[in-house]
Amino acid sequence: MSIDDLMYGIDELAESRTGYDRAAMYYHGTAPEIFASSRIRAALRAHQIDFDLNFAKTPVNAVATRLKVASITSPDEATNTLISKIWQDNQLNLELPDLVRKAGEFGDAYLMVLPVEDEKGDVVRVEMFYNSPQTVRVIYDEENPRRKKFTIKKWCDGRYLRAELLYDDHIERWTTGLDSAGRDANDWKPWIAEPDAEPDPNEAGAGELDAESWLIDHDWGEQPVFHFRTDRPYGVPEHYGAYGPQNAITKLQATHMGTVDYQGAPQRYALTEAATTDTSDLEPGDWDDEDFPEDTNGLGPSDVGDDSSLKAGPGELWLLRGYKAVGQFDAAKPDVFLDPIMFNVRAMAQITDTPLRMFDPQSSQRSGESYREEDGPFVSKVENRQTSYGASLHAAFVFALRRLGIPDPVISVDWVPARSVTDVQGWQTVKAKIEAGVPRRQALMEAGYRAEQVDEWLSGTDDAELQRRIDILASLADSAQKLGAAAALEVITSDQVSGLMAGALSDLEALAQAQEDS
Repeated sequence: MSIDDLMYGIDELAESRTGYDRAAMYYHGTAPEIFASSRIRAALRAHQIDFDLNFAKTPVNAVATRLKVASITSPDEATNTLISKIWQDNQLNLELPDLVRKAGEFGDAYLMVLPVEDEKGDVVRVEMFYNSPQTVRVIYDEENPRRKKFTIKKWCDGRYLRAELLYDDHIERWTTGLDSAGRDANDWKPWIAEPDAEPDPNEAGAGELDAESWLIDHDWGEQPVFHFRTDRPYGVPEHYGAYGPQNAITKLQATHMGTVDYQGAPQRYALTEAATTDTSDLEPGDWDDEDFPEDTNGLGPSDVGDDSSLKAGPGELWLLRGYKAVGQFDAAKPDVFLDPIMFNVRAMAQITDTPLRMFDPQSSQRSGESYREEDGPFVSKVENRQTSYGASLHAAFVFALRRLGIPDPVISVDWVPARSVTDVQGWQTVKAKIEAGVPRRQALMEAGYRAEQVDEWLSGTDDAELQRRIDILASLADSAQKLGAAAALEVITSDQVSGLMAGALSDLEALAQAQEDS
């Protein structure tokens, strides 16, 4: 029995859980405010005041939205059919985006791939589903960090704790006793399967406990767990560098909101002569409960405005007795808070390699080329994730296809390009590269299009036709830009722009179809 592996895995899960919980708090905007003043902290807690500006999730979402699987294909048609079946059976159009986002949120995410057998023991399908790093952890071999030593999965099942250890050739199932904390090795025992509730009396041994049911042998040769991670051996949350700036933003925003009341209703003061002070017939300590109006819920005169005889309005005369001067305390200016907030947003963008415009779409109005330069580190990060996640997804599908009877499947995982040319400057650059002698296939791939897309476009197309198409795209992009500017100046309406562009695109499609038919 691998009780030592079990306890080691439990310790690893517990140690890493703190970091994962912290990552989730910052992504979901539930990280607590940090205040030096205990009075402010107590006041906000008592009134459950929440003025969160959660920018920390932006680095996660920015990467996740760029990570879209374009296709998983194989040169073998039978394999392609099985890939489509796996995709549909497991709703991977929903499961994979969630898996990718969670990998960014925690730095780690796990995809379980479990074969499902029929009564004869034949694998009829595979189940693929996400598992959180808060409950699952792959333990790597210290001698060879690329090799999985074993995987632990631990969860709560009512008043019991359950755990599974997954190895290359078997799975072990463990459980605690009722209401056990599971901190000591003695708290754990093999999780033996319960007998059938309604055993078949004609079947020998039906209804009896199987002492070996907690140990499940298999011949897979690997563990059915695939690790999606931002780094090795374990990942770092995409927004890890945003924690500090987010703390500052949260504090600045909460403090700023505390000054809004003073901006709307400034705190006032009155200076009096000591010898003539007679500001009221009542002193602050003279108010009793019966002196308060019934509709004030016990609030004092200062709270409801009944301690002032001064009325604002045309023709009103203010008579101030005993005061030599009055005034008000100016509230802190909003810029005192808003400027540092924007500084921290910019710092967050730089630390996390996330373009600033993804935090603030109105931050700048620059050309497409300058955007591409700004996006350089971000695009590199996205492409790195495509490489890492793509390797894990490839391994998961190879494992699944082998269980379904394909001994040596050949597949490829393709992603939607992290960046592609869509603006006039970009197409003009592509045009200039081809005119300068750069091979047309290379120029289009550098524009961010996949190799199979480029090959399909170039199939049966000569240089003259390709140049014509690029010229059309450049002209179309230029026209769209100019029409957009005209709409902004209200020279033309947005509906008219949309109609003109739709008509132009329809004409181009019809022309292209006619040329293909001819």
